[in-house]
Amino acid sequence: MASSPLSRPQTPPNRVKEIAASDDDDGNDSSFSDSSLEDLSTLLGGSRPRPAAAAASSPEAPASSLRASEPVRDGTAAPPPPSTPAASIPQSHSALSDFVASERRCDAHKVLRTVQRADPGHQELRYCFFKTHLDGPAAVSSPPPAATQGHWTLLTKGNQRVREQNLVSGLPFNIVGSQGGMPDDIFLWVLDEICTVKSVVARMELCNLIVICPEQIASLFTPDCLKSIWERLGARDLSMDLGEISVSKVSEDVYKGHDLAPLLAVMSLLKDTSSNLPVETRKYAIQMLLRMSMDRLIISNVHLNNQFEDAFKTIVDTIPSKEWDAFCHDTCALLLGNFSSQCIRVNALLSLPTSSRRAHDLRRRLAATFLFHDASLARRVPEEAITLQAVIDRLATPAFQVGPRTEFAELRAAILILNIAVDDGSVLVFGPDDADAEDRFNARVDELAARLNDIWRRTNDTGMKLARTETKSVVEWVQKRVTHTVRTRRKQARSIFDLPGQEMRRDLPRQQEFMKSFFRNNMPSPKPALKQESAPPLKSQPETQPETQPEPQTESQTDPEDIVMDCIVARGR
Repeated sequence: MASSPLSRPQTPPNRVKEIAASDDDDGNDSSFSDSSLEDLSTLLGGSRPRPAAAAASSPEAPASSLRASEPVRDGTAAPPPPSTPAASIPQSHSALSDFVASERRCDAHKVLRTVQRADPGHQELRYCFFKTHLDGPAAVSSPPPAATQGHWTLLTKGNQRVREQNLVSGLPFNIVGSQGGMPDDIFLWVLDEICTVKSVVARMELCNLIVICPEQIASLFTPDCLKSIWERLGARDLSMDLGEISVSKVSEDVYKGHDLAPLLAVMSLLKDTSSNLPVETRKYAIQMLLRMSMDRLIISNVHLNNQFEDAFKTIVDTIPSKEWDAFCHDTCALLLGNFSSQCIRVNALLSLPTSSRRAHDLRRRLAATFLFHDASLARRVPEEAITLQAVIDRLATPAFQVGPRTEFAELRAAILILNIAVDDGSVLVFGPDDADAEDRFNARVDELAARLNDIWRRTNDTGMKLARTETKSVVEWVQKRVTHTVRTRRKQARSIFDLPGQEMRRDLPRQQEFMKSFFRNNMPSPKPALKQESAPPLKSQPETQPETQPEPQTESQTDPEDIVMDCIVARGR
């Protein structure tokens, strides 16, 4: 017999009230977050992702469906099974996948794949100066026998902390100063230690120890020695061959996990020792720095870019003047043969500093070489090697034509190279009597701007075509820069009253002066009646009668006559 509801035991109600918005004990309520910050997807305008507990409304739900419905949170959640399409989503897009999954969970991988295809950087080739895979830290070279005895044991004995303290104390510097340098084998060993030592302080002190040895720098710091240093840093393609270097499509984080501190130290060392380096080592260092700047790593890292500019400016100023033209030709020919893609070439031009006269000159010579595919142009200064007319003719070649097969990433890079080659237009000082030459120069500038505007007009960037949009914006920027900075004077504004071709007439100022003198001589004298009207009224007649209209006969005597000259009608009075 079933018990009645009155006889069933009742559970006493819980009188403890929960304070609203309290996060002391969340329990199973997954709507509360451990962080007080609002979710990123909510800030971006989307709805808040569904909690994982909502997917487990049925106790029979399998574990695989629970894992599939759980949103990815900064890579901390369990990854989906390999059979799901979301497994192809990289961890670098976890934030974007979280936002997309909140609205369209099943199509998140499709949206991310579309964004990757539309990204112009995802489609461009990239050159990697360093090895992309990590082989582990560089092997520590054993010290030479001379460093294990005598005073030089300060550099080798003890653990890393003891050696660092010895360097900071200054004792090795006193020894080098008293002996006039270091033994050759110890000098070369210290150069290797700069690439492998882990301590930042020890690396800096070892560099300072090398700097105070100018004699060893001049005799031992050869191109082969510098090549071995680059190899210790993980560089590749260090030969001076003119053959093309292979490039590939790699991800942006290809150097993830690499320690860039030794590279910064080596560039700083080259800067500090540039005046004592052999001339051949200076040339080799500049060429390797330029090849390294083809890698997008330099332009995308602020610290590397700043150190690169400082080292490049200092070394390039030490090249002898009598060897400058030949060195520029050899360097431009080397880089022209190594790389054929304008997207890779432009990285070096954008990385070079412009504050140094030598660096700016080499930058323009490289741009002219890349633009015309001719290394012989680098033998002369850009003002003599290229002209605006040559640049205009270059724009008429198929490389700058917009069509269905146009590679817009390459076109964008070519326009940037053209902008660097043009620079200020190689403007010379025009004399006061050389107005025709200045007019011809400005006419060529206007023609160049018109060609660029035609490329801008033919580029269709509708839809999700980021490469075309970037190309169009670069073309517009270069066109405006050429118009407003290369031109010697501002372009005259046209009026709606100007006749076509009137600005080209040389006798126009003379005719204008003739018209002014004509109207000045034929100006009629003022009427006497106007003087009577200006007389004050009589005091005896405070109320005057209204003035009578002038007689028609008087007006007919002073009718204005029409003066016609050069299709201009003027009515005199």
